[in-house]
Amino acid sequence: MPHAWIDKRMILDTLIDQAEAKIEELKAGYGAARDAVLSTPHVMKSKREVFGQESAYLANALSLNIQEREAELRTLRGVRLPARPDRAALGCLVGVGGSDETIEGLYLILPVCGGMQVPMADGSGTVRIVTPQTPVVKMLIGKSVGDEVRLPTNPPRDTVIRLLL
Repeated sequence: MPHAWIDKRMILDTLIDQAEAKIEELKAGYGAARDAVLSTPHVMKSKREVFGQESAYLANALSLNIQEREAELRTLRGVRLPARPDRAALGCLVGVGGSDETIEGLYLILPVCGGMQVPMADGSGTVRIVTPQTPVVKMLIGKSVGDEVRLPTNPPRDTVIRLLL
């Protein structure tokens, strides 16, 4: 897999767009839940009329989720991507592969959004976002191109770092 077309900034911009879209989706849900709370009578006619309470709980949970996502978005916008890293670190794109020089997996190390995947521009695969707390990153941090690592998959997989951007 050639790597000249991989642009970390474009991947980060795609993540930012996804985060902004998710926040807008959550805000729409929050607005609907808040409206349901406001339109529900404040006096319950029976103990089974809990729609207003459920809507209030939902609105509160969505509000907290929006705050968390906005904090992630601020973090993403402030991420510094190293230009030519010698070793795997925060902001690096790490490609791992077997002994035949191919790249089997791409990981972008970021402080937030772990688990998300971003499709490559040419459709050849995806880049997996990983955070420093994950076992994969703990194995990759500080490694250079050509270093062998044992990824904590099930079963564990021996691989070599083939790409570091």
